[in-house]
Amino acid sequence: MKTSCLLLPFLLLVLTACVGERKEAQPEATDTLTVATTDSVPSDSVQPVTPKHLDGLFDDFAFLFMSNSKFQQRRVRFPLPVVEDGKTHWLEKKQWRFDPLYGRSDVYTLIFDSKKAMQAQKDTSLKHVEVEWVYLTARRVKQYVFNKTQGLWRLDSINVHRFVDNENSDFYEFYRQFSSSPDFQTRHIVNPFAFRTYDSDNFSHIDGTLDVQQWPDFRPDLPHGTITNINYGQRYGDARHRLLVICSPSGGMGCTLTFVRKGNTWMLEGLEN
Repeated sequence: MKTSCLLLPFLLLVLTACVGERKEAQPEATDTLTVATTDSVPSDSVQPVTPKHLDGLFDDFAFLFMSNSKFQQRRVRFPLPVVEDGKTHWLEKKQWRFDPLYGRSDVYTLIFDSKKAMQAQKDTSLKHVEVEWVYLTARRVKQYVFNKTQGLWRLDSINVHRFVDNENSDFYEFYRQFSSSPDFQTRHIVNPFAFRTYDSDNFSHIDGTLDVQQWPDFRPDLPHGTITNINYGQRYGDARHRLLVICSPSGGMGCTLTFVRKGNTWMLEGLEN
């Protein structure tokens, strides 16, 4: 389905009027689990003003958290516990370095267990959200834990663990292979599979089916090596479906791949773009 991505257009106006910060050069995310530490924080030209509505939706808060270093530092609870494979160390404020999360990536991904679960993005009553970097090659997950207390979102901890310690571990393992092997993809697609696209000329959706042999012609660019997930409260458990949404941080509409659990594996059953 067409899916709204994180960065809402009006927030660009908020940043222009209230933040006025300079862009900082930052390397692209790589397949590493190192928690960055330094005694310096990128400077911002103007102290940001925080409109109250930015703590309504988590996505609104996340936009500014990923864009402005001073705001980010104020919204990290120090000393910050970093738990890696069950062992905890603490980051002091002077050790923190600005972390843009996925805000400077070309795309980011979200994983839901149903279309209904997608509505959680617009839930202002949320109090807990987890943002994950999923390192497919290393089979590791770096999890940023955000909680909303006294009306304000804050980063409360970071947790680094193995796939097997994540509730979505079997899907992450499946997608690691699906995203990197065309042959594996072909063997794990329902034939035929559902296809939906948008006709911009007629302003309507077109629904149909495609044969597996047509997959290479319609396949989107699949993120591989490293992906993200934002858990707004999804409880994957034994749910038979996974909806992988591919979005651009600059906003716009997303592409959705729907997978269904069949036996001990996952199969692509639908593509919507």
